[in-house]
Amino acid sequence: MGNKPLVSVAIITYNQEEYLKECIESVLAQDYDNIEIVVADDASQDGTQAMLKEYDKKYPEKFKLVLSKINQGITANSNNALFACKGKYIAWLGGDDLFLPSKITKQVKFMEANPELVISYHNIDRFDSNTGRTLYYVNDVRGRHEGNVDVIIEHGTFMGACSVMVLREACPKCFNPKIPIASDWLFWIETCYNGKIGYIDEILSKQRRHSNNITKLTTYKTKLKERILTLNLVNTKKISNPNSIRKAKARVQYHYALNCILNDSNEASVAIKDSIESHDLGWKQKLIQILIKFKIQDIYKFYYKHFKAKE
Repeated sequence: MGNKPLVSVAIITYNQEEYLKECIESVLAQDYDNIEIVVADDASQDGTQAMLKEYDKKYPEKFKLVLSKINQGITANSNNALFACKGKYIAWLGGDDLFLPSKITKQVKFMEANPELVISYHNIDRFDSNTGRTLYYVNDVRGRHEGNVDVIIEHGTFMGACSVMVLREACPKCFNPKIPIASDWLFWIETCYNGKIGYIDEILSKQRRHSNNITKLTTYKTKLKERILTLNLVNTKKISNPNSIRKAKARVQYHYALNCILNDSNEASVAIKDSIESHDLGWKQKLIQILIKFKIQDIYKFYYKHFKAKE
């Protein structure tokens, strides 16, 4: 192993027996040998834990299992993984996603060559689980952003979790339990209080799209509310650029307005008004405001159903 730093691969899973074997095998196939595989399972009911115990028997020096008996939710389960990680770096991975060859080697090399970085990420192949067909490449859609903490505040979770590698010592103590679902954004923000984020322009992981991981509109609404809470928590620190926070609030409130339209909620008009007051994001805000004002929101519903929902 020489002088290679230890990398903890943190796999977060719940009822993913169908996909987990392929996920784990993609980690075992990496050409980077100094890794520990930390798997936190949130009380799966589908045979996931039995599978993990078999892997642990076969590779006792590689695996570290955190198997919950009671379902705790994504934030608590992420903390279970975080607390068990001992590596210099942590590479995050969902139990239904995959690493591509040499992902860890390339990412460690990038981090070691750029010591100012506390987070690195790369592009992701988002694919249909049934057909294997590539739907899109994540950062071709979300953009490629680098820099300090204001970049993450302003642009949100533009990096897919299965692309992220973090410097362990730069991380906050935990994923904030006040945010039960969408706690990753605050975690990345707090990590970047201690350094910068950098991008590798390669596709080094695959993110699966299947019926169980398509976010329901009601869950999406909860996530958006948690994003506002995140920004309020960030604002109390008074470390970040206030303009970045205003832009972020405008973006979150804009997406909340869209969610309200899809759910036939009368909160849409207030949400889009709040978005515009927070920061001018351009013509999209004005267009949605017009659709709401003239009660022709079905235009957006049509667009979402036939185009956006397929992403």
